[in-house]
Amino acid sequence: MKFGGSYPRDIGAVATTFIVLILFVAVFNLYISFQFRNEFVNYERSNILAITSVCRGYLKSNYDGRELSFLLRNLGRSFNIAHLVVTDTLGRRIYDSWSHFNIMSSLGDFDFLDSFEKMPMTQELIQKDNDFLYASADPPVYIYVSLVPAYSIILGNMFRWHIFYITISLIFTSFLGFFLIRNLFLPMRYVTNLAREFGIEIKKEDFVSATFNEVYRKLRMREQMLVEFSAYIAHEFRNSLGAIIGLARLVEKGKKPGSEIAKECRNMEELITRILEYSKPLSLNVSRVHLSRVLDDALERVSIPKRIRLIIKRTHEPLPVKGDHELLTVAVTNLLKNAKEAIRGKGQIEIVAGRKDESMILSITDSGVGVEERELDMIFNPFFTRKAEGMGLGLAYVRKVIEEHGGRVEVVSKKGKGTTFSLEFPAYDK
Repeated sequence: MKFGGSYPRDIGAVATTFIVLILFVAVFNLYISFQFRNEFVNYERSNILAITSVCRGYLKSNYDGRELSFLLRNLGRSFNIAHLVVTDTLGRRIYDSWSHFNIMSSLGDFDFLDSFEKMPMTQELIQKDNDFLYASADPPVYIYVSLVPAYSIILGNMFRWHIFYITISLIFTSFLGFFLIRNLFLPMRYVTNLAREFGIEIKKEDFVSATFNEVYRKLRMREQMLVEFSAYIAHEFRNSLGAIIGLARLVEKGKKPGSEIAKECRNMEELITRILEYSKPLSLNVSRVHLSRVLDDALERVSIPKRIRLIIKRTHEPLPVKGDHELLTVAVTNLLKNAKEAIRGKGQIEIVAGRKDESMILSITDSGVGVEERELDMIFNPFFTRKAEGMGLGLAYVRKVIEEHGGRVEVVSKKGKGTTFSLEFPAYDK
């Protein structure tokens, strides 16, 4: 069994192995029980064959009726036989342990079909419950043996109760295992989906507590982002409304044309349009997408100047993911533009694309100005930017696109050294 994947998958493998082992032990126990019963049945049949062999020996000897009856009576006592009957081929009794008479004419015929559905072939032993019937060839007689039922009934009941116990144990164990695993995996599945939604890695043994802590941190960040988002909108709208009021007064005095008010209103309309575009859900045109092609298309849209050295490291194998080719291309393009703009003079951009376990990885590293550590948690917030121009929606849009594809984005940066953005997607090898 292969471990080392996500922790929920490892837990699922362990739980499945545990249930399989329980079922194996139960089935093996059942098999041993059947083998034990078969051995007991074979032992009984061996005893019956021994009895018939002794009977045949007595019958072939020249004993008179009294001696034969005495020997057969002692045989029945020795083997704990409940009923012993010897008849000729026509069913006439030669000996019956239940009769105190040993004269053949005084004994009636014995109908074996009352106990058995068919008569045995020559030298064949048939059985029904505790009754046995053997057809002897020499001498030509039928030997009927009925064992004392005590031992057979006890062992039979023990076997039936054993089978009943194993069956109930299997049902109970299966139900308990299913119930426990289901209730174990419900919160795990919820945590896993929540982690995937937030782009959190869950390959940790303490992934439940660690994931909840990380989710809590992400929620706090989103709450902070919402506060900053509201403050940004209020600030921009207040500035625009203040400008409009001031322009309106100047227009009344004839010092400004009315077109200035219309221009400021268009700026507000553009801001509202950008906010609505960012806030509306993405519509994915899902298909099998190769990260190598996404990277090639993104590089065609970004003009990398000659002062920046471009290094690309990627495998020759396909890197398939499930997603929207155009949206992923736009996201990678935004990262490449940020990497280019972060480099003031000469520098380099290194791109690595490949496979890691069951994920596809794409990382973009620049040697630019970097980001301060205290700002790393804020760079994906909408409207957070240190640029003179722009609204700060680029990286927020990138994270939104990546998380919509079930992936996650991470950033590592050091002020004055450069920045690395890493994208990770689930592999799509279907």
